[in-house]
Amino acid sequence: MISKDKLQQFSKFRAFPVVLLAVIFSLLFAPHHLTSFITTAVVLSIVGNLLAYNKWQWLILFILSLAPTFTSTFFSIHPPFSVLDNIIFYLIFLLSLGFSYFIARKTDIIPKFNWKYFSITKLLTGFALLFLASILTGIIAQLIRQSPDTANQEALNQLQKLIPVAIFVIQTVAAGFFEELTYRVGIFEIVFKKHRNIAFLVAMLLFAYMHGPTDLYSWLTYGLMSLILTSFYAKYRNFYLNMSIHMLWNLFGILVAFLLK
Repeated sequence: MISKDKLQQFSKFRAFPVVLLAVIFSLLFAPHHLTSFITTAVVLSIVGNLLAYNKWQWLILFILSLAPTFTSTFFSIHPPFSVLDNIIFYLIFLLSLGFSYFIARKTDIIPKFNWKYFSITKLLTGFALLFLASILTGIIAQLIRQSPDTANQEALNQLQKLIPVAIFVIQTVAAGFFEELTYRVGIFEIVFKKHRNIAFLVAMLLFAYMHGPTDLYSWLTYGLMSLILTSFYAKYRNFYLNMSIHMLWNLFGILVAFLLK
């Protein structure tokens, strides 16, 4: 009979069978295309290990963070938005927002809302750093003669034309809530709670990756933004501060876009 100590030793290496199963599954269902095989294996390995190491809460936060954008994008395929489309979007948005906050509070990864977590000085400092980073990347774009708009920004500009203005503004500003909770708090407090340096690196890279960089310039654009926001969270461990900086920056971007129309 296997002792409890040996079972605990085996459990430390449960990532290996998970990865092995992911590779086998990928070979069976995506054997002919290398990119599809690697993507499938990586995604399955990540999901499998999140479940194996009891990190499923992050997976739920990740899915909920994408739900509003997926909904508006789906309805934008056949514009214009109907009344029913609007109702469904707002329902999914509110449910995603509510469940995300509930999970975060239930797992105690964020404190209860309190105005003391909102420091005007730190908020303006974070915004100023993001503004300086934007100026820097704009200068670099001019030097290398590249458009300052990334592929992700162009996709957002296109989406803006297809969905109601109110929905675009709400989901863009609310991204500050979802993305900070998922890519900063979730990574630091759930996935890599005991490994701060790894959490910093993963949080920074994952946020940039999820914004769809297609070249070195777009990696730099979102990488600098992620570096600033991740540094703020690593220093202060304050979700509400990060959220407010991110929301203010997104709102500023929307206002600039509307003014330049």
